[in-house]
This record gives sequence, structure tokens and C-alpha cells, in this order.
Amino acid sequence: MINIRYLMLFIFFLSLISTLILTKLFIYRAIKRNLVVKDMYKKGNQLIPHIGGLAILGGIIVSMIILQFVGINMIPLLLFYFVIILYAIYGLADDILSFNNRIIKVLVLFFFALPISILTSDTNLDLIFFNLELGLFYAFIFAPFYIMVVSHLINFHEGFNGLALGTTLIMFIFAIIKSYLLNGFTFIILAMPILGALSAFLYFNFYPAKILPGNIGTFLAGSSLGAFLVIANMELFGFIILIPHVINFLLWPIWVIKMDKYPYQKFGKLRKDGTIETPNYFTLKYAVCKIFRVKEGQATLICYGLTLFFCIIGLSFF
Repeated sequence: MINIRYLMLFIFFLSLISTLILTKLFIYRAIKRNLVVKDMYKKGNQLIPHIGGLAILGGIIVSMIILQFVGINMIPLLLFYFVIILYAIYGLADDILSFNNRIIKVLVLFFFALPISILTSDTNLDLIFFNLELGLFYAFIFAPFYIMVVSHLINFHEGFNGLALGTTLIMFIFAIIKSYLLNGFTFIILAMPILGALSAFLYFNFYPAKILPGNIGTFLAGSSLGAFLVIANMELFGFIILIPHVINFLLWPIWVIKMDKYPYQKFGKLRKDGTIETPNYFTLKYAVCKIFRVKEGQATLICYGLTLFFCIIGLSFF
């Protein structure tokens, strides 16, 4: 019988080492093949590889292949990561083809999340003061919708080095702690491959980044977090830790309403002192830069702090 703690550590480090190696190789090959984009908030014309989520996906797949020989039940892991791989494929296609139709995006990603229904044994929704037993509605409507929303929130809260994946990693760590307090090790094995892969990739992605995750990376990370929260029955906890992401999303319609006064501008500008001049307050990262007049790395750390704050609240009270 394999000691569960040693198994968790083995899976984590297997994924971490695989992703470290693959990301290093990807950076080298991407630069050679000119698969690079401008790093917007650096002086000069610095070009770095993008769609680095391929390395994260590769690290997860390598760890899954090796795990087959360890003698554990692979079916839950394969089902869980099947959904995540579908989201990664969609993200890669979006990186290449730049999909614009938001309704199609919602429908496709909802459809891709449907296989998670196989793993949703508990269809009860805990809302603090009362519970709702949703039955098949939970499995085939609520759970896929939840995963789709979380993946979009993660994808939307990007734009600075290490922002999307760093905040996701923080939330994952707290989600794993919460899951352990509620259910022991029951669901944690599902999170170990993505936790190791995100930890390794963030080493290259944090400011100053050597590689960007692309939509493939953000949709992969977002879907894995959403799926884990659903399977571990921590939907309300998930909402609490995602409050900064929800605020970031809700600022968008305000921007749309005020678009005549604040025309759409995807990127801010770099001042001479290295701080970022943003066009408005209508994303969380822009608001941080407006309020504190900070550089990219500092803004990312402030956003980490906000996420950490709500993670502590979620862990303490929900």
C-alpha cells in the first residue's frame, strides 16, 4: 500500500520537474522559431515566447503517463484532466485564431465541461444558511457552468507578468487546504499535477517574465481550479476566493457604458520611471496602477495580496 502523503509529493514533484524541463525547452525553441510577442511593460522592444501553456499541458501529460505505472486508480485523474485538456485545446485555438464571438465561447466551454458530471457524486449545494439538492441539474447544468465561469474569470484577469497563473496558484493552495480540512486526502490527488505544473511555470512567468502562458495557459489553469472546486463541493468557498476576479469582471460593463469617455485601449503605457500609466480604472490591475503608481511587478504583488486576503477569509469563515 502506497503512503498517500508520499504519493502526493511524488505526483507534485513529477509534474513540477517535467514542466520545468519542458518550459526551458519551449523557451529555447520558441525564440528560435520566432514564436514571440512584445512584452508590453518593459523598456525597449523586448520579445518573449507566448502560448507557454503548452509546456504546462506537457508537464501534466508526462506526469499522467508515468503515474500509470505507480499502481493507482487513474480513472478519476483521467476524467478530471480530460476536461482540462479540452479547455487547453480551446485556449490554443483561441491563441491562433482569436475567437471574437462571446456567445460561442460560452457555449463551447460549457459543452467542454460537461464530462465533469461523471465525477460529481454530491449534487448538494451548500449556501451557509441552507442547502439545495439540485440532482441532475447540478451535474449537467450548474457544474459545467461553474467551470466555464471560473475559466473566464481567470482568463480575464491577465495582462501583467505572472498575474493570472500566480493568483490561480494561490487560490489552488488554499483550495487544497480547505479540501483537506473537509474531506482529508480524498480529492487532493486531482490537484497535484496542475499544482506542480503551475509552480514550475510561474518560475519563468513571474516578473520579469521569460515566457507568457497565452490563452491556453489561462483557460487550462481556470478550468482546473473550477473543476476542483466543483468536485470537492467547495463552490461557495470558490466564490469567496474569486472575489477579486469577480470585481475585475464586473468593472468591464462599467467600462463599456463609459466607452465614449474612455475609449477601448488594451494596454497602458510605460512611464520613464518604469511605472505604468493606465487609461482608466476599469480593470483591477489598471485600478491598482492608478491608485498606487507602481511598476508591473509591484502591481502583480498587490493583486496577489488581494487574492491572498480573500483566500484567508474563505478559509476562515466559509
